[in-house]
Amino acid sequence: MRRMESLPEDYRVVKTRDGVVILRRADGQLLRMQPDGRLAPNLSVERVQDYLRVSG
Repeated sequence: MRRMESLPEDYRVVKTRDGVVILRRADGQLLRMQPDGRLAPNLSVERVQDYLRVSG
């Protein structure tokens, strides 16, 4: 909690889940706050298109 209080104001909390906090910097980069308070790059997930299209 102390670490979150000391973050610059341009960092925004995007999501929290199971004790993991995901932050977004002003430049759009996603960061994960580790249990010890350090910030680590979050794994990026690329958008993919389904190969199966169902026409209705």
